[in-house]
Amino acid sequence: MKKNEVYQLLCDGELALAFDTNVVFNELRFLTLCDNINRLNDAQKSHLRLVVSAIIHAEKLFDLKQKYQDKYDIEEVNRFLERKRISVVPFERCHAQAVAHLVGEQFPTNEEWRTFKRQSCINCLGIKNTKVQIHGTGKKCGATVDWLIAGYAIAEECLLITDDKGKEFKGIKTTTFDELEAAVNQLLQSLTLGD
Repeated sequence: MKKNEVYQLLCDGELALAFDTNVVFNELRFLTLCDNINRLNDAQKSHLRLVVSAIIHAEKLFDLKQKYQDKYDIEEVNRFLERKRISVVPFERCHAQAVAHLVGEQFPTNEEWRTFKRQSCINCLGIKNTKVQIHGTGKKCGATVDWLIAGYAIAEECLLITDDKGKEFKGIKTTTFDELEAAVNQLLQSLTLGD
């Protein structure tokens, strides 16, 4: 979604904003965005919920544990989430069903699914247009957690904020960090101008 569409959603009132890992990891901008969204909520201009699925939360906790090691403090993380009014939401049966439907629609056969996973692994390694023979069917290749993130957003009818353009997010209501940030700033500016 582009800025004007996101702006309209923000103006319409109630909306859950689910954040992908790449947004949460952009810490300074993410924190500023959360503060600005909370300002909109406080001004009763919108009722926007800040949501991070448990899957993304686990990724971020792992990152913090690596970064701070012995100084890592889960209670500080919990206080931070409370201050920023970010809800960490569970991944439940309805989310799993949405993932199964999403993946099943895009890859109706095992062969298509394995081919996709195999190509994703090759791409991750940076191997493109090479004459190197790469063996394997893709059966043992992993899949990204992006499928789980996408399934959560579908089941909860959230606007997913992500900078990823992968096949996992095909057909899902998404916008980029930049588009959301611009729409939030536009709405904040209209508040200060008294519109």
